[in-house]
Amino acid sequence: MLQRLHLFFGIALVILFLLTGQYMHHQYDHLNGLEGMSRALFRAGHIYILLFGLIHIALGSGGQDSFHPWILRFRYAGTIAIFLASGLIIFSFFTELPATHIERPSARLALYLVLFGVSLYGTAGCISLINSDRTSNG
Repeated sequence: MLQRLHLFFGIALVILFLLTGQYMHHQYDHLNGLEGMSRALFRAGHIYILLFGLIHIALGSGGQDSFHPWILRFRYAGTIAIFLASGLIIFSFFTELPATHIERPSARLALYLVLFGVSLYGTAGCISLINSDRTSNG
């Protein structure tokens, strides 16, 4: 179930990435006339949406879900963190841009959250793999 959720949400984020590209093109004349830093931050925010979408797609395309309670807890916690980060990066794109300063607290928090979530999810995957090796080597 988590895999499908990640896969479909990842596809939705990639579509949103395409739409935010159109938004920048039509609303901001493809960023022409913006100061260099604002332009770079806009592009970074745009690319972050793609990155988060690809993370979701990768997690949704992975192996089988484990049914061990601890592994599931790690995955659920990672999933929650990644979804929160995804919402926060979208929020950041629309509220913190264009910017006249480099500080973007919502984007920074989103990046830390996605790192935390992917780390939890990856740890769960490693534990699951170790457990499956132990049971198959028996």
